[in-house]
Amino acid sequence: MKGYTKTRLEHGAGEAVSRPRNGVMSDSAVRWLTLEERQELRTDMAEASAWARAELRKRRAVKNSKISEHGTINGIIY
Repeated sequence: MKGYTKTRLEHGAGEAVSRPRNGVMSDSAVRWLTLEERQELRTDMAEASAWARAELRKRRAVKNSKISEHGTINGIIY
C-alpha cells in the first residue's frame, strides 16, 4: 500500500493494521478510538449482551409456560 505502513495494535492479538505513515488521517477517513472510548464501548456491549440474554431467558420461560399450560403452541401438540 502506498503511503501506509504496518503497525501493531496496543491491545489486540498482535494483528497488524494499516495506518498512514504520517499518523494523520484525512477528514474522510475514520479515526481510531481512544483507550477510554474502547473501554466504554466494551462496557456498553457487555451490558447489551447481558440484557439480551435476560430477555431471551424471559421469553423462553413464557414460551415454556404456554406449552405446559395448554400442551400446544399454534395448534401443534408438544
